[in-house]
Amino acid sequence: MSFTVQEVAQLLKQAKENEKPYVFFTGAGCSVRADVPTATEFIQEICKKFPIQVKNIDPEKDKYNYGKYMSALDKSERRELLKPHIIDNKKINWAHIALACLMQGGYIQRVLTFNFDSILSRACNLLGLHPSIYDFATANPHLYHLINDPSIVHLHGQGTGFVQLNTQEETLKHTEQLGDFIASTLNSNPSLFIGYSGNADEFFPLLEKKYSEQHRLIWTGRKENIDLLEVEPVKGFLKKNNNLTHYIGSIDADDFLIQLAKELEYFPPELFSNPYRFLDQQLENIQPYPLGDGLDILENLTGYLKEQAEKPLNKSLYTAVIHKYPNKESTKGLTEKAINDIMWAYDQQAHYLKSQDKFEESHKVYDQALAISARHYGCLHNYALSLATYANIKSDQTLFEKAFDLNEQAFKLQPSNADNLGNYALALSNLARINQDELLFEKAFEQFQMTLKILPNHAGYLNNYGVVLADLAKLKNDENLFNNAFEQYQSALKIQPNHTYNLACYYSIKNNKELCKENLLHAVDHNTLPSSEHLNEDKDLDNVRTEQWFIDLLERLKEKEQKDEAA
Repeated sequence: MSFTVQEVAQLLKQAKENEKPYVFFTGAGCSVRADVPTATEFIQEICKKFPIQVKNIDPEKDKYNYGKYMSALDKSERRELLKPHIIDNKKINWAHIALACLMQGGYIQRVLTFNFDSILSRACNLLGLHPSIYDFATANPHLYHLINDPSIVHLHGQGTGFVQLNTQEETLKHTEQLGDFIASTLNSNPSLFIGYSGNADEFFPLLEKKYSEQHRLIWTGRKENIDLLEVEPVKGFLKKNNNLTHYIGSIDADDFLIQLAKELEYFPPELFSNPYRFLDQQLENIQPYPLGDGLDILENLTGYLKEQAEKPLNKSLYTAVIHKYPNKESTKGLTEKAINDIMWAYDQQAHYLKSQDKFEESHKVYDQALAISARHYGCLHNYALSLATYANIKSDQTLFEKAFDLNEQAFKLQPSNADNLGNYALALSNLARINQDELLFEKAFEQFQMTLKILPNHAGYLNNYGVVLADLAKLKNDENLFNNAFEQYQSALKIQPNHTYNLACYYSIKNNKELCKENLLHAVDHNTLPSSEHLNEDKDLDNVRTEQWFIDLLERLKEKEQKDEAA
């Protein structure tokens, strides 16, 4: 029987209520995203750095035998191998931040780790939690009853310790001394294994021997199901005790632990959700500044932090807001204003992702937002705009249609909002251009006309309307449409007389090269030309593309752009 992350969260909650919080066993898989190599990666590095030392090891038969490769190195060589990855590496990954959250929340009593790194203790300290640290490579494991929880127990030593147990012989000898401690642990609390395969040391046989089904044991791994596990003893153990031992597959430690902490409402930690209040609370542990010199740096800082902590964080830390309010259920009981603030945070995060060209991630954020409030104009309008942009890039009709639907929903909420109408018109015209669809062109015209009734002197919409009229005029070879386009350009020029690019395009289409040149050069003189890339791709200028003056203009524009970029 397997469990979902939501069910594991419920089990952790029950265990805490029963005053028997879980014990977590962590292996290398919890540190991978902090750039700590796996056992296999360490083997590869050993072969590269110490080829003479390992020349007698069979590279095929023992290609996964981490202990054997480590036993070929002396202790100094092992420290040389581990130091850059374990001691010098200061990175903290999210699996350990989530573990620290769960420890802080009382859902994990103790973490027993097979890793040498100090990532978990650093993650705990970062969040203001300072668990007891024990190194069982040098400590007396028979004194386990003196452990002060919450705690982190390094079963095979620490990177900064005097002893690190690496080889099969070392872990076997040490494991024999851990028997009572492991038996007590498994028989006192439920346990969860994560990032540990059971393959790289001699610990697993002890686990198998000492587990007596007093408490539940959950084993997580990357393989989809038990039958795909490569370590036969682990597979047999989990199947033998399948009423109380459970395998959860397809697990990435960072993803799983973050989701688990979120389900238990202990993520994100306060450091990320309200750093001002967090730091202020940490500073409460510092004794008052002792000198009467009028420079009380502690009081000055805490006063500032208290003031900042009271400000609404949705204006800056919007991802923290999203984590706190991930669905409609989480916003129950909030005022309309509070929900609007939450929606604003979603909109800001989605906008940021769009600015990074992460359109699909942005759209997932908007979908999540609209599941909370489907009638939020800002999210509807901005989501439609983003979808239309991405649809144009991908030439995807389905995305265009979804954007149109959002525009229609936004229109029902604010029928006089010209921005929504204008953006809807642009999206329609882009799809019309792709499909060469007269009906879509006509529908775009209707939207532009509605927009210009509200904002008759908006040069941007006048120009855009003119461009779309000219597009259909080309398609139909319709002089009336060309004349109508010209009228829109003329109206726009009354408002922005130096924005002559669209008029230049019009004259190019009409094969009036002299007037095209005149208007392009006017735009150059007043710095209102689009980019050289745009000019290269704009088919409206095809009639002048081979003219020497146009070639020279394009070269000058490219040189200017390069200088501006270098500056």
